[in-house]
Amino acid sequence: MITNIEAVNILYSYVNTSALMRDIKKPNGLLSKFQRLENSVKEDVVINTLGLNRDPVQKGVLLINIYVPNLDPTKIPDLGTDRSQPDNARILYLSKLIQSVFNEDGSEETEIWVNEETSFEITSDDVFEDNNNQHYISFRINFFTIK
Repeated sequence: MITNIEAVNILYSYVNTSALMRDIKKPNGLLSKFQRLENSVKEDVVINTLGLNRDPVQKGVLLINIYVPNLDPTKIPDLGTDRSQPDNARILYLSKLIQSVFNEDGSEETEIWVNEETSFEITSDDVFEDNNNQHYISFRINFFTIK
């Protein structure tokens, strides 16, 4: 059996060496476990867990959240003073980049095996508004292991 922290550590290690963190347009913030720095306005990547069961084949759900600052009205005059508009182009780019991490072989599958016993699979994604003039992409990841 492994713990929630171990599952997060496995995914963190994988993501840290993946295309997401090597891309020329990678997120400009930190890769973190469980929470990001307070009041950060960077493109942070946070890995968290919703829990694991204790069955012989362990299953659980992890989250990868990528924060993206909203559009800056000083750079886009049509916005006036509105700082609530998401940067949809950047959100889309980072969404595609994280999806490529889970199908590096170019297939349609969104599942990776990090060893012969552990796999991660994207099951859904969504975009949410943050209260700090940011939006974040949240990827729900199913986790399976037979350790």
